[in-house]
Amino acid sequence: MFRMSEKPLISANEIRERVATLAREITAAYDYDILLSALTGAYMFTADLSRELANAHSDKAVQKKVVFIKASSYGDSTESSGKLQVRGLEKVDLKGKRILMVDDIADTGTTLLGLCKMLKEGGAQEVRTCVLLNKQERREVDITADFVGFEIANEFVVGYGLDYANDYRFLPDIWTLQETN
Repeated sequence: MFRMSEKPLISANEIRERVATLAREITAAYDYDILLSALTGAYMFTADLSRELANAHSDKAVQKKVVFIKASSYGDSTESSGKLQVRGLEKVDLKGKRILMVDDIADTGTTLLGLCKMLKEGGAQEVRTCVLLNKQERREVDITADFVGFEIANEFVVGYGLDYANDYRFLPDIWTLQETN
C-alpha cells in the first residue's frame, strides 16, 4: 500500500519556471535536429519543454522534429528491472542527426545509457540528454544528463507524467509516494 506525501515535492509553478529556464539553456547550448521523447513518463515534460523551446528559438522551431518512443524498465514496480524495453525507435531515421533525448527521470541511469547507445548505433551524429529529474545517488552506470531540471533525493516520485502502475500521471505537481505497512 502507498500514500502520497502531504505536500508536493515540486510544485507546478516551480516546474513551469524551471522548464522555461531549461529551454533557454538548451537553446543557448545545443542545436538539435530531433527532440526524441521517451514515453510514457516524459509526455508532460516533453509537451511543455517543446513549447518553451519554440518560444526560446522561434526562428528554427519549425525545422525541428519531435519523435516519441516507448521506453520502460519499471513495469508496475517502484524499482527498475534493469531490462530496457524500447519500441518505435526502428521507425526513426537517425543517420547524421543531432538528437536531444528527453526523459522524465535519470535514476539508475540504465534507461538513459541504453537509449544513448541505441541512438548512436542507429547513426546519430550526436546525442545530448535532458531529464526533468535526476537521482544521482541511485546511479548504477556512468552517465550524466546534459540538461537537468531538478536534482532530487532517492524517493519514489509521481505526478507530472510520472506514475506508479499507471496511476498519478495527471497530477500537475510532483509528489513522493511512500510505502505504508
